[in-house]
Amino acid sequence: ISVSDTPGGPNRTVHIPAGSSGNTQEDTSPADMLRIKQQMANQCFEMTVQLNAGKSKRPCSTSQAERELPDCISELERVKTVHFNSSLALHRIQMWNAIGEKMKQTDPDATDLKAVSARCMALCSQIKQLQMETRNLQDEITEIQKERLEIKRLTHEKMKETQELLSNKEHPDSEKYKAVLEKGQENLEIYKKMAIMAQNVLRGILLACKVNWLDEPNLREIVMTLEDFPISD
Repeated sequence: ISVSDTPGGPNRTVHIPAGSSGNTQEDTSPADMLRIKQQMANQCFEMTVQLNAGKSKRPCSTSQAERELPDCISELERVKTVHFNSSLALHRIQMWNAIGEKMKQTDPDATDLKAVSARCMALCSQIKQLQMETRNLQDEITEIQKERLEIKRLTHEKMKETQELLSNKEHPDSEKYKAVLEKGQENLEIYKKMAIMAQNVLRGILLACKVNWLDEPNLREIVMTLEDFPISD
């Protein structure tokens, strides 16, 4: 079979021995079969494009070509993306097939590869276990946050109920008592001012008369009750 690695590139002949289909599958590896399939698909795609180009070849104006250019560019980018994804998938298949074939052997490299593979599987299992534990912890944290918000809401409700109960338990005549208390405070201030004025007058008389109030017991008792009364010489 004559195939090419890329469309339009040089052909490369792949010899498949004649015989039964069973012998062909035994002589050709899966990687070669996939590569041949991809090459044949590329050739078919190239021939289809050339055939369609020959059928649709017709004169067109420059303005029409400019209008169709963005669509052609988009289609080209899409085909490139499809080809890249197909090539990537093929390379992955080839890589895993090569790894599988290598692990079937018994040489030291195969033993090391098996050890690495076992280590990777153990790490993947550990990562999966840690992810499950993380999800469980996150669920527990979410539940705790919900409970905290619920407790906070209940606390606010209880505080509101307590304030309402305290406001309802106030004496019905509290406003009346409050007014009487304010009136009493005003009268107390008035009498306090009068007492201070009387003390100042008495203090002035004692200072003006230069009375020695220390020698008079009754006068000394009165003077000692005065606030901030200076001691006379």
